[in-house]
Amino acid sequence: MKLRLFHKTFILFLLLSILPIIVVGTRITLLNFKTLSQISQEMEIPPDVFQPMLDRTLQEGITYSFYVIIIVIIVAIFFTASIVGPIERLREATLRLSHGDYSYIPEVNTGDELEELAEAFKEMAEKLQQTMRELELANNQKRTFLDIMCHDLSNYLSIIGGFTSLLQERETDENKREILNIIHKNARKIEEVLENARRFARLEKGTALQMEERDLKEILLSVHEVFSQNNEGSRIKLKLPDGTIIVEVDELIKDVFLNLISNALKYSRDEVEVEAEDLGEYVRVTVRDLGPGIPDEHKEAVFERFWRFERSGVKGTGLGLAIAKSIVKLHGGRIWVEDNQPRGSVFIVELPKRQGE
Repeated sequence: MKLRLFHKTFILFLLLSILPIIVVGTRITLLNFKTLSQISQEMEIPPDVFQPMLDRTLQEGITYSFYVIIIVIIVAIFFTASIVGPIERLREATLRLSHGDYSYIPEVNTGDELEELAEAFKEMAEKLQQTMRELELANNQKRTFLDIMCHDLSNYLSIIGGFTSLLQERETDENKREILNIIHKNARKIEEVLENARRFARLEKGTALQMEERDLKEILLSVHEVFSQNNEGSRIKLKLPDGTIIVEVDELIKDVFLNLISNALKYSRDEVEVEAEDLGEYVRVTVRDLGPGIPDEHKEAVFERFWRFERSGVKGTGLGLAIAKSIVKLHGGRIWVEDNQPRGSVFIVELPKRQGE
């Protein structure tokens, strides 16, 4: 059984107060009882005459102890409440503060260290609230700047891409056409980086998702079709159960599987296995590759922004897995990576079938 601080303090105060009183009172009562017994024997007083006096002495001792216990309990409740009450209010304020509620500031007027602690807590809460306002303002300014920058750069890149395509059509020199092709590809890559940065900023802000019931198998098949258009579909092995797997998701969930499969194809020259499982209240999708694998010390870091597992010939922005993690979290799910056997990695996504349950 768990005891709260009030109960622990109350019991401790009672033990420290009552036990000495009971011991002393019992000792005095026993001495009086023994003394009266000796007197009755020395004076040869008949027991039936002296017994009422002995009984009355014992009764008075019990009554005395009873009143002392009542007084001690009342005093213990008062002092325990005066100590524990402010601590409980500070605990409640700390709990609310951890959830972003800065409005509750406990009033403690004990005139001792607890009041000083409450004043320090109040000062800390006010400074933290001010810091949060400044951070929110800075984040808003950062998002505004990022949106403007991405929009303007996208316009310039569209112009570069348009003129590059036009020059490719008119150019007859093969070497120049190859150079123009490289320029065009890199312009597209920059557009991809900008779009990923813009998408991640929206997800960080907490973009509201449009949840709809969808068949997970259909989502994975549509992802497979995307890679088939790039002649990579033959390297993807789908393992899907019979029947439908209905999940309540936003269309953004498709980006998660696109990213995981794309990474697996980049880091592995072998077949990539994609499997969907129905786990009752949850669904699980695993993406297995036979690439170099990810060391244990980097398994958490791969989901951080701009982190990439370096490998010659593999290009990327370092935002894909961070975006995937954000999307999965917005769906109330989780994503992680494990080791594959005999080599490679297994990326696992678990999603609840229903939102808000």
